[in-house]
Amino acid sequence: MNATTATEFLRRIPLLATLPDWQFDLVVEAAQPVEAQEGATLITRGTDDGFTYFLTHGDISLDSADGVVRQIEVTPETRIQPVANLRPRMFGVTALTRVQAVRIPDLVLAAAGFDHPSQEDDEAATADDTGKQQRDEIDSKLGFRLYQDLRANNRVLPTLPDLALAVRKAIDTEESDARKIARLVETDPAMAAKLVKAANSAMYAGSGNAKTCSAAVVRLGMDTTKQLVLTFALKDVFKSRDESSRRQMQALWKHSAEIAALCFVIARESGLVQPEEALLAGLVHDVGIIAILNYAQQYPQLMNDPHLVQQTIKRLRGELGAMILRDWRFSPSAVSAARDAENWSRRHHREADLSDLLIVAQFHERLRYDKVDELPPMQEISAIHRVLGDEASVEKSHELLRAAREHIDEMQSVLSS
Repeated sequence: MNATTATEFLRRIPLLATLPDWQFDLVVEAAQPVEAQEGATLITRGTDDGFTYFLTHGDISLDSADGVVRQIEVTPETRIQPVANLRPRMFGVTALTRVQAVRIPDLVLAAAGFDHPSQEDDEAATADDTGKQQRDEIDSKLGFRLYQDLRANNRVLPTLPDLALAVRKAIDTEESDARKIARLVETDPAMAAKLVKAANSAMYAGSGNAKTCSAAVVRLGMDTTKQLVLTFALKDVFKSRDESSRRQMQALWKHSAEIAALCFVIARESGLVQPEEALLAGLVHDVGIIAILNYAQQYPQLMNDPHLVQQTIKRLRGELGAMILRDWRFSPSAVSAARDAENWSRRHHREADLSDLLIVAQFHERLRYDKVDELPPMQEISAIHRVLGDEASVEKSHELLRAAREHIDEMQSVLSS
């Protein structure tokens, strides 16, 4: 597919047809042609590669986890709809004939305003429509600039601390015992103290206290140790040299720690996912905001307009967070959870997953502080019913919060120490 043909094809997609020319040209520039021969896999089920796919030619099959296979012929109607776009991918896509497609980076679509549209105050928009358009353009161009810097390998994304990487690598190689892992952790005395504190908390305590880092690793187990070291190390990511951003980072860490604690408790109560996996997902669900705050310092007109900063965060936090976690080699479920953390209308027909659990934790955090009025009605948030069951109610959620208060406060204490 040549450049002219690709441009003509993309203009026929309703999602893109109404974009202003400058935005559309940037989307076209980012779009990538993809080709798969007969029998080849175009999209792997269960993954999240950060792209939205549109088919242009050929026939495909959609393969679900339960073995059901559905064949699809590329027609004018199917060309204008994204294929297998629920994340992590619910379907695998296999080419039945030679297939051609175009894929667009999710971050580029987010920068163009899709999935997280601007929620401008109607009164402000009416009073100053020109100002709104200018803010939208600054906001959108920041997103495209971010994408271009990422593609050019300019260091934009925050990095995981070295100790977390070392411990993850040592445990994943399956060649290390508790003593070796403890020696690694003990290179950071503060980290070792946190691990011992966690091992002796009510969530993990057995008979007697774990007095050494080695004893803590034995009590927790290798996988839990890895998840907790990653979790504790992340506090170093929530930092900024800029004073105003530093205050926002501190507030973001406090919010993330509370969501993480809620995720941990709800995961333990429901048994749907490993509690430590839920804890980590809660802590990193807003990691995209860190990159936005640090990057926005290059744009004085953005930093001087708090409303515009919030608009940019709403537009980009999900996709940028997903990109960061993908770069950190987090699981596809954690990547998707960061993207969908505030997707109150998310629907699917599978069992509850990590994204659902994170959405439920976000709801309960707002319930705890009496801020649910800004959300859709509880009965319309399908994630709540998948996680808590059909009998979920505000009253039962208050009961859950009261029963779990001690564990929530204890986990927050461990994270914030």
